[in-house]
Amino acid sequence: MTKAFDAAAITPFLEIRSVKSPAVSPDGQWLAYLSDATGFHQLWIKPLAGGEARQVTDLPEPVGAFAFNPKGPEVLFTMDCGGDERHQLWLLPDLDAAPVLLTQAPAVVHMWGAWSPDGKRIAYVSNARSPYDMDVHVMEIATRDVATLHIGRGMREVLAFFPDGKSLLVRESLRSGNDQDLYRLDIETGSLLPLMPHEGRARYLAARLFKDGSGGVTVCDQDSDFMLIRPFGAEGGSAAPVVELPGRNAEALALSPDQTRIAFLINEDGWSRIATANRDGGDIKTFENQPVGVITSVAFTPDGQSLVFPLESASKPSGIWKLDFSGGHFEQLVAADTHGFDAAGFIEPVVEWFESFDGQKIPACVYTPASPPPTDGYPALFIIHGGPEMQWRPDFRADVQFLLSQGVMVIAPNVRGSTGYGRTFHQLDDREKRMDSVADLRAIRIAIGGRDDVNANRIGVFGRSYGGFMVLSALTEDPDLWSVGIDFYGVGNFLTHLMATGPWGRQQRVAEYGDPTVMREKLERFAPINRIGRIKTPLLIVHANRDPRVPMGQSEDVYSCLSGLGHDCEYLRIDHEGHGFARLENRLTVFSTFARFLEKHL
Repeated sequence: MTKAFDAAAITPFLEIRSVKSPAVSPDGQWLAYLSDATGFHQLWIKPLAGGEARQVTDLPEPVGAFAFNPKGPEVLFTMDCGGDERHQLWLLPDLDAAPVLLTQAPAVVHMWGAWSPDGKRIAYVSNARSPYDMDVHVMEIATRDVATLHIGRGMREVLAFFPDGKSLLVRESLRSGNDQDLYRLDIETGSLLPLMPHEGRARYLAARLFKDGSGGVTVCDQDSDFMLIRPFGAEGGSAAPVVELPGRNAEALALSPDQTRIAFLINEDGWSRIATANRDGGDIKTFENQPVGVITSVAFTPDGQSLVFPLESASKPSGIWKLDFSGGHFEQLVAADTHGFDAAGFIEPVVEWFESFDGQKIPACVYTPASPPPTDGYPALFIIHGGPEMQWRPDFRADVQFLLSQGVMVIAPNVRGSTGYGRTFHQLDDREKRMDSVADLRAIRIAIGGRDDVNANRIGVFGRSYGGFMVLSALTEDPDLWSVGIDFYGVGNFLTHLMATGPWGRQQRVAEYGDPTVMREKLERFAPINRIGRIKTPLLIVHANRDPRVPMGQSEDVYSCLSGLGHDCEYLRIDHEGHGFARLENRLTVFSTFARFLEKHL
């Protein structure tokens, strides 16, 4: 490298705070959002028109989802314990009141749904009856009385109340998270009406209902390879799409208060572009002066004159922004606290495409350091995203920017199975084809290692969750290609993983990975733990003790086997965290260890 690797230099990158999940109060007075200024996410508010922000929750655990009552001063929010994802429902009676616990079953998963149009009831699902199944409930806020409307097997979520308050929009994911159905659930009778019957698979990312009760619009891939916007009727049946984006996905959705316009996002190789259109799909507009970045939601202000949204990019820490339609002006409303750290030198990636073993083209975000390559080339670290039903997107990553500052090239591939490139691409790694994604990683690694500005003898691989499985697979399938591996809460054995993961999400994982009763032999072949003796490189493992998605036993087994073999393996256990690290103190511990490990081995 042009300079010595300095592991301690990671600290100021990690101390950059984040803000996310903006929402505007129904009266347009307040902007609410989550900020981890105190070390983990709590609810904050500030006047939408401008003014000082203040913290409105001060709880011992991070706040999850939240939503304003459409008719009153209350805010509903969720909170789990140590990242166990067994969220409870809480109520802020107003923005100056102490929070009140609505559910008191810490072993039960409660998934937030929606407020009723009159603001007197909430709808949600829980697995109180069976750990495997989500049932639908409605609670009267005034009395706390709960009625169970629907008992069924598998996963379902409440998306909204219909405008008359007499039925619910429900999304079911009984077969997999990418093969769903939409229903209208009658609150009085409990009957389910299919709203968008379909042949083949379909996924419904977001839905919004029309105030006149006639139906709504949804972002979905029904009868399409890519996500589009399609209307549906309140009595069932769908119409032709109103917005189609050939070769690209629509994401997120908002209806203007007068319901004449829709706002949505276009996924362009991972970056987000805001667009608006008439409700019938006409007059699509984009905004050329939009800041570059990744956006996860859009919401109209109550006057319909603006959009509020979160935005971050590889080179820009998270912030909350507003788009004023009258002049097409973008304004940052809330900026994350960088603690004085200068982010001006942060680097955006370039998307490059690589040919895999079968001719399939695979995209990757390539981040190149600003410093010139040393004579023997940059060291490089591959980062593999989790999911696997996800996409690497160029949002802000403190670890990536730290690595670039130290002269390390970063390559983040979207191997087959990633989302964002159509359903056909997304399904290329399903079940029996699991190892084809590992072959993609191999092909990109060989191509990167052949570059003149890269040191082929100093290339590592890092991943979290399913990305951790990819790390272990890379090290066991192609042990001579990698010089170091880092596995954060990865899957080492699909058979034991499917038995121990949170039961409420097991069916979705079975649909992706395969059913052990049908393809046990394949799952055993895919399990890195069964080939663990092939690993040649040093390995760092990090896992938290309350992880409900990938239980800690996955990492314990890998570490035990490698220790027994006398292999160079380091294992960091983190207490009171789940599938990730929500608390600043734990992120500092984890990524300082990460940096020291790379300083030593890369």
